[in-house]
Amino acid sequence: MAVLAAGALAVGTAPLWGAGGKGPLHDAALSATPTYTVGLQPPQDPGPFPGSVTPTSPTITIAGQREGESTFTVVKYDQVQPKVPGRMDFDHFHTGIEIQWWLKKWAHERPDIVDLYIVGESFSGQPIYQLTITDKSTGADTDKPAAYFEGNRHSGEISSAESSLWLAHHLITRAGKDRAVDKLLDDKTVYIRPVNNPDGHDMYLYTAQTNRSTVRPYDNDGDGKRDEDPGEDLNGDGYLSQMRQYVGAGKGTHVVDERDPSGNAMLSVGAGKGDYLMFSEGTDNDGDGRYNEDGVGGLDLHRNYPYNWHVMAEHDATGRNLTQGGAGEYPLSEPETRHVYTWLMSHTNIAAVNSMDTRVPMHLRGPSTCDPVECMYRSDRKLYEHFDKAGVSFTGYRNAGSVYIDYATRNGGEPQALFGHGPDFGYFQYGAVWYGDEIWNGGDFVDYDKDGRYADWERSRWCAENGRTNCFLPWTTAQHPTLGTVEIGGINPKFWSQNPSPDLIGKWAANQARFNLYLTESLPQVDLGDVKVKKLKGTQRDGATHELTVTVRNTGRIPTALEQAREIKIVAPDTVEVTGARTVGAAPEFHLDGGDAEKVRLRLVKTGGDTVTVKAVSVRGGLDSATARLS
Repeated sequence: MAVLAAGALAVGTAPLWGAGGKGPLHDAALSATPTYTVGLQPPQDPGPFPGSVTPTSPTITIAGQREGESTFTVVKYDQVQPKVPGRMDFDHFHTGIEIQWWLKKWAHERPDIVDLYIVGESFSGQPIYQLTITDKSTGADTDKPAAYFEGNRHSGEISSAESSLWLAHHLITRAGKDRAVDKLLDDKTVYIRPVNNPDGHDMYLYTAQTNRSTVRPYDNDGDGKRDEDPGEDLNGDGYLSQMRQYVGAGKGTHVVDERDPSGNAMLSVGAGKGDYLMFSEGTDNDGDGRYNEDGVGGLDLHRNYPYNWHVMAEHDATGRNLTQGGAGEYPLSEPETRHVYTWLMSHTNIAAVNSMDTRVPMHLRGPSTCDPVECMYRSDRKLYEHFDKAGVSFTGYRNAGSVYIDYATRNGGEPQALFGHGPDFGYFQYGAVWYGDEIWNGGDFVDYDKDGRYADWERSRWCAENGRTNCFLPWTTAQHPTLGTVEIGGINPKFWSQNPSPDLIGKWAANQARFNLYLTESLPQVDLGDVKVKKLKGTQRDGATHELTVTVRNTGRIPTALEQAREIKIVAPDTVEVTGARTVGAAPEFHLDGGDAEKVRLRLVKTGGDTVTVKAVSVRGGLDSATARLS
């Protein structure tokens, strides 16, 4: 195994997250210390709970060479503090420091069901951790049907990490106490990667900064400079929110929305009709008349998958083709995406995936570039439609369905394509059930004016009616270096707009995790039964001495191979193997739909002992075996 330099939190202003560089978007240079080994981690006691779940240094420095700022002030949010240190709760958001402690603790305390891996490193050189959860006494993880769940691919979409943690905590703490959990871990494997993008997750929870996906420097505004205009926390409240400048009646673009009883929301009324001008909090660092349009990073890890990947607009030599923003230089150019791909391709026992985001909310899946009726096998589409409905029954999400049709048109308009999207890779190239679910509703609880849309005044009104004072940041006066007197406030960008407040995260995380449990319970599962042996009379032309008949059933809801998986041959056919005797002729090959069975006849030649072992073998349906006597 390769030993790689570990990424670490930066102390003071020294960049310990990796150096990065200009030129092609290759991986960042690794930091010097400490070291870690990629692969299975030996179970070790992590020691006492960390004294602080946020860095104790005043600043941290983000990896990568950029024209803008890379060093940011550490913010100690109340929303990330555990109720009792060292006791799991889902009334706060878990930082990277706390998550790593829990993962190591679980691996140390439950080595019978938990393995901890470092699957690779992030752009900055931080280790990316992943759990394997299964009962090891009933077989290897790779010999069982498996599901893979991933959180926090996108920097600020931290609710997905919480749902991943909730599921891991549920399985680990209920094992040995809950028959359903024990049965699931006896038969199946669950791979959980709580934080696929530790760089962005840390930046979001340790500083006022946020971004779309990865911290790799990128020229968002096309001016030839990378990350030169990030937001600034001018009033020091730990958030990059909104700024409003009063310019007089009829001179601005916005007014205070009279429909909001709390006076928090602003309403755009058009140039020359309002009282205020609106900006995002910060300064115009590059002097182009726009505020904070080129902050940290800008690529999108969920547009970096190989299936139907398209170049970004600036790389399209024709200047007229369909392009994809945030796609990266080439498919799997980003280490975080690449580590998902390599794990999946080396663990093809995985038949169900959910790589989660925020905040539609929606059970989101492919296709991302075509109408499902036209480009999916009917049986596969019907299975997905079943899971759409099942998901909504657990979560109550307003939307469920495909990216191309349901996601793109949920607010009206025509279908639109996303390229290089994970769910498309998951179905068309990996041949699995793959969701990219979106947790949280952005505070969109009641559509008071029944227009089918949600506005800030409706979010603010709901909060007021429900006694919530943490949804919006109060408008406070500040002095801007170029604008003069401004007010800073608006909807809470971290803990209401993009993610719920901590007191709500547990419910949303649990509901999403219950759907993921349902996916896991639905995995294909081969079961070998009705084993019979008949001794053949006389001398057979093929030399067979016995005939064996067995029935192989798929007790799961998901086929051992989707129709798409069969077409692309991502998994080998199911079969039956015999040891202890010689099989005459070729081994049978078949695939089993959910709930289906296959009766198999094998002609055997007795070669020694009286007992043979019969094994049903399926890449995604696992293994099952039985013994039989040759009379």
